[in-house]
Amino acid sequence: MNYCPNCGTPAEPGQNFCKNCGLDVRERPPVEQAKGQPETLRGLGRNTLAYLTPEGIRGVALRSTTLLYFAVLIPLPLLTTVYSVIQVGAFAIYLTLWVTVALLLYDELRWRGLRRLGGGPPNEGDRKSWLVPWQSVRMADWNGRTLWFTSANPDRRLSITFDSDAAPIVERTLGSHGIRYSWKPSRLPPVTTRFWTLVLALFIMGQVTLILAAVLPFFPGEAQTYVTILNNTKSTIAGTSFLGEFQAIFVNNVQVALGGAVPFLGALTYGIANYNTGRVVQAIALTNQPQVQPYAVLVGLYLLPHTWVEESAYPIATIAGIFALTKWRSVSPDEFTRRLNRGSTKLVLALVGAAAILVVAGLIETTTTYLGYAAVVLWVPLIMLAYFWSRVRSRRQALEPTSSP
Repeated sequence: MNYCPNCGTPAEPGQNFCKNCGLDVRERPPVEQAKGQPETLRGLGRNTLAYLTPEGIRGVALRSTTLLYFAVLIPLPLLTTVYSVIQVGAFAIYLTLWVTVALLLYDELRWRGLRRLGGGPPNEGDRKSWLVPWQSVRMADWNGRTLWFTSANPDRRLSITFDSDAAPIVERTLGSHGIRYSWKPSRLPPVTTRFWTLVLALFIMGQVTLILAAVLPFFPGEAQTYVTILNNTKSTIAGTSFLGEFQAIFVNNVQVALGGAVPFLGALTYGIANYNTGRVVQAIALTNQPQVQPYAVLVGLYLLPHTWVEESAYPIATIAGIFALTKWRSVSPDEFTRRLNRGSTKLVLALVGAAAILVVAGLIETTTTYLGYAAVVLWVPLIMLAYFWSRVRSRRQALEPTSSP
């Protein structure tokens, strides 16, 4: 019995169209393999190296599942103990560190397994290998660079990620063995899968949340809570040295960034942090002598450069936490051999970059304490630094070799 490649509904012999979705399910003549194309095509799954071969989809496990589970679980009790002993910061910070360390260990074990394998498909006698014959493939979907396929066993749904130029080869390979597949482009437009586009979108949503929290009235009993938070913050940095004030500001900001980097839950943490900031802005306006309107405090806040620098770091950490478990996990075998292409490495670099931005923001904010609103002059060195960085990136890109079409 055949199955509809679009919805999986069984199709009777001689049936022309799917009874459920109406897709044409008639048999098609096999497509000949194009000359010069390889008989096998290699792709990287979540913990497998898979090959499209004439006899079917053959794969081999890179590492044992038990060992990879240990790689994920080992950092958790260690960081939980550190959190219990030190009692510094929210547990979300340690959760982010756990995810980061676990991904680093996980990817390192996968890479070591990949390094031990040769370029060809695994041998028949390899106990870690498996084969899904073409006749048992129920459905195959090509989406971006990832091929999802389901065998006759409905519980077995695996994915393989190929190089960006492999789509035509995969189409012909599937067609040459009589396997019908459905082409499913990403449901989201490409712009929503770009890192910096999502960072910008989250930044805008965060500022909208902050502004609304600053101008909308307090809920009953909420005003006293945020006035207390404001007074505690002032008392923490009052009378401290320049370095002491910088340390207090930087440590607090890093905790916010790490809390926001928890995969998926970090977006909620980021929204709560912006809401709290907006409420504190309203508390500043309420306790100021003479009393001022919250929008006046907001205008002053956005005139100062440290606000923009600091607020730009949090969305970077938040989107990196999400991408570390989603988009950055899909790489080809050749890409995975370079550490810079791994999702775990990209997450570390994003967090380090956010921390570097917060160092700059902390220095500017600490200087603002002494200069007041005269600190707007700090926009000048900040713009010069951004211009210098853009020139360096442009020169680096110009020196990179361009690939021929």
